[in-house]
Amino acid sequence: MKIRAVKFRVAHEWRVGGLLYAPGAAATPAVLMLHGFPGFQQNEDIAAELCRRGMTVFVPRFRGCWGSSGCFSVHGMLEDAAAALRLLSRYPQVDRGRVALLGYSAGAWAALKLAARVPVAAVAALAPIVPRRDSGGDADYLRRNARVVRTRGLAEVWRDYLAAAREEHPEIYIPKIAPAQLLLVQGLKDDLARPEQTARLWRLAGGSARLLQFREEGHEFQTNRSAVVAAVCGWLESKLASPAKAPRPPAAAAA
Repeated sequence: MKIRAVKFRVAHEWRVGGLLYAPGAAATPAVLMLHGFPGFQQNEDIAAELCRRGMTVFVPRFRGCWGSSGCFSVHGMLEDAAAALRLLSRYPQVDRGRVALLGYSAGAWAALKLAARVPVAAVAALAPIVPRRDSGGDADYLRRNARVVRTRGLAEVWRDYLAAAREEHPEIYIPKIAPAQLLLVQGLKDDLARPEQTARLWRLAGGSARLLQFREEGHEFQTNRSAVVAAVCGWLESKLASPAKAPRPPAAAAA
């Protein structure tokens, strides 16, 4: 397994990330991994396991987070994710017909939104945080964690979050993810990504999604980490196992 630092441009700013791949491999499935806010939970063990199972993995950092330039914004996550997917699709060893998205927390929301706009083979959403207007807990979480990312101020981040919440209509975009395979992963002791909210996303998928619940897990999935990693990586491996007809190239779809 090789790990390569990546720097790519979004508009007039730079984003950074890491690419994990097997040297000499050709036509591999690939996974774009999207971190949450603020991004200290990088899920590096999942990325490494996916690579060991024969997948190319790209882990970008959102604007303002962990070395990427610019200031963090909720809406900006979607733009960065789309740009990262376009870049991943251009690597010569990647089979465009076997590209998946994997997002955690706020990154899971970005993965779901992107999968509704751009054809991919599969999407796995771990503890998805969908912007909502009725949670003081979200404001507290933003306040505590915004200190480690570059922002234009906490008030601006909160206004951006509330604007995203007002625009949030999962009943419109979740059904559009099909025919891509969808996995929702939820800890039943998660007090940030509510289990009932994730269950609603699963129902909106119309029965085509799989909902995987871990009774003792919280938001970070640390109680039985090996079981979570094995379940997520095994599911993605199975969905990306055989070559499929390449979907419309992400670069054209996101334009």
